[in-house]
Amino acid sequence: MNNRPLPLSQVPGRVAFDIDGVFGNVMELFIRLARELYQIDSIHYGDITRYYLYDCLDLDSQIIDQLIEKIVDYPHALKMNPFEQAVPVLSAYGQRYPLTFITARHKAEPITDWVLGQLPDVDPRRIRVIATGQHQLKLKILQELGFAYYIDDHLDTCRLLFQHAILPIVFEQPWNQEPHPFPKVANWQELGEILLDHPD
Repeated sequence: MNNRPLPLSQVPGRVAFDIDGVFGNVMELFIRLARELYQIDSIHYGDITRYYLYDCLDLDSQIIDQLIEKIVDYPHALKMNPFEQAVPVLSAYGQRYPLTFITARHKAEPITDWVLGQLPDVDPRRIRVIATGQHQLKLKILQELGFAYYIDDHLDTCRLLFQHAILPIVFEQPWNQEPHPFPKVANWQELGEILLDHPD
């Protein structure tokens, strides 16, 4: 991990998380649905080199739209997988501090059901999911709630937050490999090392 940030356990309750591309492996689900529903087996994870799928995949835009719609409406039923080690790390963090997830999805309920289903060992009263509908609106929510850190995979959002004194930590993905000045983690094992840096 480059540019190791301050251990996040030193700022309890001031860390928020994105969901898609950070907690939930949404692109793996996209690829799986493309194969199952449209018999498209030519997409590989590493092919997704842009945040906006229309910019990097040679697929009809209507197919992309239909797949995204299904993912937005049914993440729990479609069995979106969490990234490896995300559940134990978030469960441990959720025992110490409330968990706040802020997503650019338009609908909170479907993804809230998914989050709660992945974290059965955390009291649901300690889990909050906020859907902004737009990436840029994450800034307003983070400011209003007093968060100092945000874990995200979208570099445009990270740049915006950084301009307003919120430190983004980039969860590395094929679509965020361009140069940037922000701390980054390659996986949840690395993220857990800074989230849970000291014993209770």
